[in-house]
Amino acid sequence: MTTIGHVFIPLDRAHDGTAPADNDQTHFESLPVPLALWEPFEQRLSRHLSELTEGQIDREEKFWFDAAHVNAMIAVVEAEAVTAAPDLREWLTSLAAFARRAFDRHVGVVFVIS
Repeated sequence: MTTIGHVFIPLDRAHDGTAPADNDQTHFESLPVPLALWEPFEQRLSRHLSELTEGQIDREEKFWFDAAHVNAMIAVVEAEAVTAAPDLREWLTSLAAFARRAFDRHVGVVFVIS
């Protein structure tokens, strides 16, 4: 699978609001963003998610959802997954489950797209 970036969540609140530096992902979990799904993700969700995020939802960007907005992000992702194509639906379902771990830890979610 070719990836265009990763979604990161910190393992603890001490690293909330940050992303891994220089390939040191010791304090983070990550979920790869498949290149083939980036455009469909962006087309379906960028308008809805842009109201909840800090940063620009775009290729070659970093954007994040503060802990206070993670639950709303999950709701948007799950709602869009219902009518998405099967491959996108599967990834969105994984993203929602991944983000739930962030919600449980009271930390944010960071997308790093390159």
